[in-house]
Amino acid sequence: METFTNKNDKQLHFNQIRGIINEMNDGDRYCSITLTVGHENTRNVNVSLRKNEFDSVINKFKIGDKVCVRFFLSSNKKGDRWYTSANALEITKDI
Repeated sequence: METFTNKNDKQLHFNQIRGIINEMNDGDRYCSITLTVGHENTRNVNVSLRKNEFDSVINKFKIGDKVCVRFFLSSNKKGDRWYTSANALEITKDI
């Protein structure tokens, strides 16, 4: 994934999460990776990526790699329910 560059100065800080890649899902338009995070109480976190970004990620990382993902959250309402997505900005190998 390309290095993230902030396009404006309205938001300077973004969220990040560290975990181990346990699944990579390739889709037509949107793709995702699933990370296992936590120590004693592990849980899965799914992060969405665009197709062109996923193609570069699949070549750099593999299942079992420890990574750090910078992301932003977005939500939309469908019917009477809200859905929230974590959208990846940058994925780097975690040491």
